[in-house]
Amino acid sequence: MLCMMALNANAQVYSYDTWTQLPTTDLYDTQTMNMALAHAEMRARVEARKQALFEHYTSQAIDAFRNSQWSSVIYFANQALDTSYYNGDIYYLRGYANEQLGDLRQAKKDYRKGKKYGCYQATAALQSLKARKKRR
Repeated sequence: MLCMMALNANAQVYSYDTWTQLPTTDLYDTQTMNMALAHAEMRARVEARKQALFEHYTSQAIDAFRNSQWSSVIYFANQALDTSYYNGDIYYLRGYANEQLGDLRQAKKDYRKGKKYGCYQATAALQSLKARKKRR
């Protein structure tokens, strides 16, 4: 954490602005520390919730994949990716579903992202897709 020793800080936003003094707070103040701890705990809870949602939606996407429900795979994969958590497997699942539905351009994009995140299945699928395109 940053500790402010001075009672005031000088600030200038743009070069033509005049300098102004801004009051600072003592970070060792109990109220400030409690607020910082509460904020950190809240962030941890939010991140835990986002990760739980990611795992839930990934599980739903895998179930839909096993049942060949391609539109559902795409829906749940999108929901999982909206949580800001990523892994190569979810991109592979979405890419495969797009390939099954005939959207080869989107499938290729998803396979590339899956490859970027280390999914060997996405790498193999991307190579297969390129080979199939060459045969045409």
